[in-house]
Amino acid sequence: MSQGSNSSTLRQYNERVVISALRKAGAASKADLSRLMGLTLPALTRIVDDLEQRGLIEKSGRRSQGVGQPSHLYQINDDGLYSVGIKLGRQNIEFVLANFAGHLLAKSTNDYSSPAPSDLLTIIEQGVAHMVSQLDAAARTRFVGVGIAMPWFIGKWAEHNEMSDDVAAQWAAVDFAKELEARIDCPIFFENDCSAAAAAELYFGKGKPYEHFLYIYIGSFVGGGLVLNGDLERGIHSNAACLATIPVPCSSLDSRAREQKWDTLINRASISTLIAHLNFHQITINHISELALVIDENRSLVHDWMVDCADSLVHAILCSIGFLDLEAVIIDSELPNYLLSELLSMVRRRLTSLQQQHLFIPQLQQGSLGENAIAIGGAILPLYSHFAPDKTVLLKGGVPDRLSNH
Repeated sequence: MSQGSNSSTLRQYNERVVISALRKAGAASKADLSRLMGLTLPALTRIVDDLEQRGLIEKSGRRSQGVGQPSHLYQINDDGLYSVGIKLGRQNIEFVLANFAGHLLAKSTNDYSSPAPSDLLTIIEQGVAHMVSQLDAAARTRFVGVGIAMPWFIGKWAEHNEMSDDVAAQWAAVDFAKELEARIDCPIFFENDCSAAAAAELYFGKGKPYEHFLYIYIGSFVGGGLVLNGDLERGIHSNAACLATIPVPCSSLDSRAREQKWDTLINRASISTLIAHLNFHQITINHISELALVIDENRSLVHDWMVDCADSLVHAILCSIGFLDLEAVIIDSELPNYLLSELLSMVRRRLTSLQQQHLFIPQLQQGSLGENAIAIGGAILPLYSHFAPDKTVLLKGGVPDRLSNH
């Protein structure tokens, strides 16, 4: 059955396409949307009028074009819905309160050294309550849930010396989603952190013009997300574009041991590797937030890591486009904006210099959401489940095995 069918079974899908189209276009008329979706104008009008009545979209002015009455333009209503996004990271947890347009209304962060599940349950319960309390009574009726963007395989972080064996055992024993649902009375959604960030870039950032792109996020550890045909591609195990394990040549850094003939991207394109490189040279820092304090006096060490990182990213990008014919690669990071721009220039120069006769080199773009990308991605999850045009069901309620140590 075609997308433009008036069948009631596709009405919700068509509503989602309207919402998605308005996110990308910013504003559009009913005639614009009718042509885009292949729906008759009367059918499209019913959908738009219903969305407007429900407060999800609103008029944004008129456009004169030729003879006749000017056309009303429609846009997303910022206050149509609200959600809380959570970035559950290795060194901190970040909460954001976002509206339907993805604008941040509030933000808070808690740092920790090792994320024990019992502590996180309490932190999340209190953090969500604090965020929701900032909405007035009318806005709370439009609150649709909590999205948690987090790395998979938390219980295995002990292998990277990021948590004790005792804390890892606690993760293996707990049903985190069940415990959380007992504390928070609203829908809860889980997603891989970098896939969530890719969705945020797709809907609110540099990904809007593209239908097919690879998303790379350089945080404590590098990760990725994949967008195909304008939708987030999650994969069978919700782990598509798991770039961390891509094999790459060994690092040239003197702080990296060369015990084998190849390495993985996680060990070359992660901020944790930069911190380890600085520590190796007696520049003692423990957290990403401390980088700004030491960068200026240690630019040569930072530059060495950036060269090594850029080389490994080029290798990973070439491997990816060998399988996927992509329009763009979007790279974002927790790095300061000027460092990320410099890193992208390095990657771009290397890609441009390659003589690849059998590959189309995609455009390289810098992401626009930075350190907030993952938390905004979390905030999207409740909205995405209701109003994204793809038919993928997000991980509502249950946390899969890959979040534990099993």
